[in-house]
Amino acid sequence: MTLRITYLLCWSANCLKGLKEYVNSAWQIQDDPYSGDAFNSYNDGPLDDGSQMGPFYEIETSSPAAALKPGESIIHSQITIHITGDKKLLNKTAVRSFGVSLDEVEKVFE
Repeated sequence: MTLRITYLLCWSANCLKGLKEYVNSAWQIQDDPYSGDAFNSYNDGPLDDGSQMGPFYEIETSSPAAALKPGESIIHSQITIHITGDKKLLNKTAVRSFGVSLDEVEKVFE
């Protein structure tokens, strides 16, 4: 039996110089709508009342919070790569693509 491990890799391909605030993506009226994160992930589970929206796993990037004037624009793009496979093969991909082994990544979360 081959052990199957899933890793989700996300990289925002467009980083804009000078923009350091990101939109707050919480589903409510915001006191500070520009206090968000560049990357968010959600693993849907039971709500307080026992119901559930999903089941789903979501990963997203937020665009920089840019106060644009009429006619101005910015471009925000992302690339998401989801790879499933044997840990030994995934490790080769991680080392070649990111310069770190999966063991090094896992140690960060211990």
